[in-house]
Amino acid sequence: MHTTIVTLKTGEVVSGSMGFFRPALNWFKLWDSNRKFYFDDCEAVVTLNQRVSINSPLEGETCDEMKRAKKDLDWGREKGWTETDEERKEHPYPKEKFAWEKRYEV
Repeated sequence: MHTTIVTLKTGEVVSGSMGFFRPALNWFKLWDSNRKFYFDDCEAVVTLNQRVSINSPLEGETCDEMKRAKKDLDWGREKGWTETDEERKEHPYPKEKFAWEKRYEV
């Protein structure tokens, strides 16, 4: 598994392997921690040496997980996707954008 480095707005840095990735619910977890990280609390979330496309070099490249979450959210809103929470309840993708998404507007 690849190492994901989470930098929180408080300055705390945590690393581990990406586990649950739920941008529609505004959070993710690392396998190495039972802690839920909210995108709103993150300054940066990057995964190192990730093959992000068929054109990635064999050694991989850095994947900006917040940018990936933004892309997923845009697609989900456009396509009317839903997300299942921890209690197995379906939720539509949020219509309103999260505050952190504004950093990734083009």
